[in-house]
Amino acid sequence: MTWQQIPFLRLLIPFLSGIISYHWLGTAVPWEILIAIYALLLGGIFLLHLKPKPNVSVIRGWGMLLSILLIQAGYFVSYAYDARNSPIHFDQFLNGKATNSLYIATIDSPIKLNAKSIKATLNLSIQGSNIKTLTPCTGKVIAYFQLDTNSTKLQYGDVITFHATPQTLSPPLNPKAFDSRAYYATQNIYHQTYLPSDQWKRIGSGQGHWLYHFIYRLRSQLLQTLKIHLPSPNEYAVASALLLGAKEELNQALRNAYADTGAMHVLAVSGLHIGILVGLLSFLFSFIRRSDVRWLRIKTLLLLTLLWSFALLTGASASVLRACTMFSFVLIGQSLNRKINTYNALAASAFVLLTINPLMLFQVGFQLSYLALIGILYLYPKIYKRCYIENKLGDWLWNGVALSLAAQIATLPISLYYFHQFPTFFWLSGIVVAATAGIILSVGIALLCFSWVPLLSSLLGYLLYGFLFLMNSLIFLIQQLPGAVWEGFWLESWEMWTWYIVLISTVYLLIHRQLKVAIIPLTLTILLFGYHAMIDYQQIQQRQLCIYHSRKSTLISYLNGTKAITWMDSTLIGNPQVQYAQQNHLWSAGISNHQFHVLEDSVQRNTLYYKQYKGQFRQHRLSLYTPKHLHHHSHTPLEVDYLLIHGNPKLKSIQQIEDLFFYKTLIFDASNSRWRIQQWSKECQKLGIHFIDVSTQGACIIDL
Repeated sequence: MTWQQIPFLRLLIPFLSGIISYHWLGTAVPWEILIAIYALLLGGIFLLHLKPKPNVSVIRGWGMLLSILLIQAGYFVSYAYDARNSPIHFDQFLNGKATNSLYIATIDSPIKLNAKSIKATLNLSIQGSNIKTLTPCTGKVIAYFQLDTNSTKLQYGDVITFHATPQTLSPPLNPKAFDSRAYYATQNIYHQTYLPSDQWKRIGSGQGHWLYHFIYRLRSQLLQTLKIHLPSPNEYAVASALLLGAKEELNQALRNAYADTGAMHVLAVSGLHIGILVGLLSFLFSFIRRSDVRWLRIKTLLLLTLLWSFALLTGASASVLRACTMFSFVLIGQSLNRKINTYNALAASAFVLLTINPLMLFQVGFQLSYLALIGILYLYPKIYKRCYIENKLGDWLWNGVALSLAAQIATLPISLYYFHQFPTFFWLSGIVVAATAGIILSVGIALLCFSWVPLLSSLLGYLLYGFLFLMNSLIFLIQQLPGAVWEGFWLESWEMWTWYIVLISTVYLLIHRQLKVAIIPLTLTILLFGYHAMIDYQQIQQRQLCIYHSRKSTLISYLNGTKAITWMDSTLIGNPQVQYAQQNHLWSAGISNHQFHVLEDSVQRNTLYYKQYKGQFRQHRLSLYTPKHLHHHSHTPLEVDYLLIHGNPKLKSIQQIEDLFFYKTLIFDASNSRWRIQQWSKECQKLGIHFIDVSTQGACIIDL
């Protein structure tokens, strides 16, 4: 394969460079420099036109100019797509000021029901300080409505008016924690707000695009059909995700089972589903015995219509858009009797999607989808032909294993970077998915299409339930196998890219057998293992006291080498909030031995002593001040280094604490109410007391 066969890849590389440049530099590049670059480009084009005959140097010159233009095109597309650059973006009116403004907005997404709120995306259209100063604006906000009878009735296209001050999405308040700010930035959303019942009002409905109204209404009806025929929650949840892209019903146990076995991709509508759908539709169309050009074009149009309808119905995720765009190029090429280069179609699909939405490049689903497909296209044939099995069943099993291996190899570094775990039996779950997903998708589509036929729909419902139950049971069984998942991997971004260089050079070495290439993976592998050896040594020496941000609770960990002991409120036992707050940090610190205790427990080790809310960690002393201390008095105050205010005690003054403690640093965590912390902080500033506010500043990490 030559560069001439994949022209879109040659266009995609500089275009990607422009998008990444904007991601790194933002609007920091002066316009004068951009104008100067354009002037140089025009000068270069003029000089190339003076050449009487195009030779190699002229062609290369045109190539360089085109690459520079594409880099700038990527930069400008990213600039234009960034909502914050609009002159009427609502943030331009805020100017960093905390003003309670009036807004009119349209609900731009299906609502999501949470435990205590309703979540929705608002598309702002009008803003002003009052009714007389309203002006047009743009921008999107994540809104959390107080849960009541009115908020539960909200739906896509409703128009509301509200008073609020949208807050910029905050960075994570715990080290290495999930960054929701970066996640929503890939969707061009940078603000959020909370709306109590008395601060908003519904004033209209039926806005938004008619197509989305139709899609959301149809999806709701189809989900209701599935609920009728699949009464068990696990089977209904998996069917909703697999067939319609609705993952709201997936409980944590299901998510963990599919993630731990490497089968999570089957729950996110992706290229696998599109491939199965194309195969199913092609099989059905094969019964029409026509081969004329007119029928070929009609069939292509029908396939494209059905594919894109399915993509929109299932939420149009990055992986589905990639698959639909790529299949569209292939189908159109086949209808024109053109020979299709799959790699060129893949690059073309990425180029088109990124031109429409450059932020898609930074979405995890987009990255995994393209890398997995590249691995399948390039590695799968080479892996599969290494082993010939004459038996048809054995050949089918090996085919599934080879496919899973190819995808896993291509996505291994980025999967470890994002998810920090490796599913050992991914190949086994791959066979299960290959055996059942196609049948489930086919039977599920048939059920949704013929739900109006009583006897047939019942039969299809029983059949669908049986295969879903079988797939779920096998996935849970694989999860229970010893060593099913290895957790705790931690890679920095530069390590991930270095491992990709090692991976690519190793594959090239094995396929082309050029020993001189071996210097690249060997050198980089030695450097990476040397770096990890240094990190391991540092982790053995580490001694840290960590006070994490945990909503309405206290969470403290003592890190001693690769061991950790955590104390928490009793309300946090078994609560996933603990894992969300500290797990990534502990993995990055190399913790392999972890013990949990409630705050009332006493613990004694070589380097620590903790009892009755007081602890000494090496030479540092920490004590908790709780509501119980309000009724205690002492003639000899206890001297500590750090005093943590816990449980929202009703202190009249910070100076009350000094009756019981002499301290160097005062710490307020999120177990205290926000207004009390604000009151205490102001008093500490007046008295010159050194304090740390974990609720707003994030976790307090004390190096011991």
